[in-house]
Amino acid sequence: MTDVPLDLSRTAAVVLDVDGTIAGADHRVSPRTSRAMGALDDAGVPVVLATGRTRSNVRAIARAAGLRTAQISCNGAVITDPATGEDIWVRTVPEPDMAAMIQVHRTTGQPLTWWTAGHIYATDERLAAAMAVINDSEVTLSTPDAIEPDTVVKTMIFGTRDELDAAAPELARLAPRAMRSMDEFWELSGPDASKWAAIEFLFGRLGIDPALAAGAGDGGNDAVWMHRVGSPVAMGNARPEALAAARAVIGRHDQEGAAEFLEEILRQVRARAA
Repeated sequence: MTDVPLDLSRTAAVVLDVDGTIAGADHRVSPRTSRAMGALDDAGVPVVLATGRTRSNVRAIARAAGLRTAQISCNGAVITDPATGEDIWVRTVPEPDMAAMIQVHRTTGQPLTWWTAGHIYATDERLAAAMAVINDSEVTLSTPDAIEPDTVVKTMIFGTRDELDAAAPELARLAPRAMRSMDEFWELSGPDASKWAAIEFLFGRLGIDPALAAGAGDGGNDAVWMHRVGSPVAMGNARPEALAAARAVIGRHDQEGAAEFLEEILRQVRARAA
């Protein structure tokens, strides 16, 4: 399962990224992975999704797996109770940061997307189509001039790997907090909205010690929280930042690597309890 033996028997919670982690090449969570998440939840190990996907998509994944813990979407900007749909945490992008990302979009020519808590907008049809497939959500074509103040919870610049590499200097100059997500996006949330901030908030509510948490991720925006949990693993397809933060490497996202990891946690937790 991993290239380094891990003691997962005392796991008190599991944190999971979605794209590149529990979602396969088709951007969907396999039935095997969904069953494994639900089985862990039933065994008393809360499973927390921490992803850049939309609130509605994350809630659908959680409900399909039978997860009861509040879930993190929009890269840590929104936390939602999957049963009631109530948002218990919403953090927006400050207007100067949004203006900086708009400037990157205009100077580099790379498409821009911005998200409110309930909807996705994009400047380009190709980007809108990609967002619709990944999130299984409606996407509206729009221009940055239509953005309403204090409503954006996440914004991203989109492009190929080479295009985003080329845009990196401009992002570093104008929006230094932006982080690379997968190979196709530079993304930015509010300064108090990150996966780790949201995870820390939830763990505080649940009384969970991060040292007893396990987790799996693949992106640069996963590295921060991976450094803070006790048993972080990187997917076989992970970016270098996630690999550097991991204690072990597991299978690829398109080869049921996450399902195997979750099943191993469940096996060890049950063996310890027996």
